[in-house]
Amino acid sequence: MRTKLRFFPTRHSRNQDESRGFPGHFVQDSGSTVNKGLITRLPRALLGAILVFFAPMGASAGDVAAEKMITGEIVEFSADTVQQIPNQDPVPGKLYVSKGKIRMEIGAGDEHRIIIFDSTAKKTLHLNPARKEYMEVQWPTGKSDRSHASTRQPLPGDPNHLCTSPQLECTMLGKGEKIGDRTTEKWEIVRKIQMDGQKPRTMRFLVWVDRKLGANVREERYLDGEIQGSSEFRDIKEGVQPETLFQVPTNYQRVPVPSPQSPAH
Repeated sequence: MRTKLRFFPTRHSRNQDESRGFPGHFVQDSGSTVNKGLITRLPRALLGAILVFFAPMGASAGDVAAEKMITGEIVEFSADTVQQIPNQDPVPGKLYVSKGKIRMEIGAGDEHRIIIFDSTAKKTLHLNPARKEYMEVQWPTGKSDRSHASTRQPLPGDPNHLCTSPQLECTMLGKGEKIGDRTTEKWEIVRKIQMDGQKPRTMRFLVWVDRKLGANVREERYLDGEIQGSSEFRDIKEGVQPETLFQVPTNYQRVPVPSPQSPAH
């Protein structure tokens, strides 16, 4: 059975369209220029790895991790992540989700990067294991004043998911499809983009929703019918995650957050 959802308008900027490509696939710490620069200097696959929670239109990472708008307990789990872009080698990573905290890892050696979102302390940590350095970015005051660490982000089909945007058409394609050993719902999300004086573009996303886990365990991204990439969770293991995963090692040195004019660190 195909269930189509259309909702009332919300507003968002053209810049969001251009920089994010699709809401929820581009993560910002606080919406500031400084923090956007920090994120974009990290490997792009790391940004895509956060399939667990789709951000609403214009949401910051603080909103992603802390503004839990829908009831439902977070299921703690770990997973391997795989990012695939056509004509490139797969990019592996790791994801750890606890109540109120998310840790993402990708790369190896000098390219190894870690991001930790902490909705309890309202901050994001950027770790560089090769340098044994980290940056700490506080979320803006007032962005996430309420504590919602025990509830999850909306998923496709939930009333306050990003499908509330009039630019999106969301269709449930079916139930019961297996991704690994997980039972999922398959959703299609389509967005038409009309830039000034340019040919209309069509962005299409297929997402496989694991309701029990509270996460999208696979995504495929298309532009004008051509696949642009995919993301998937593998070897998912439910269970309480060690608190040490979300802490900075004692031998790491804190470094300042660079200004927008500073060179990449």
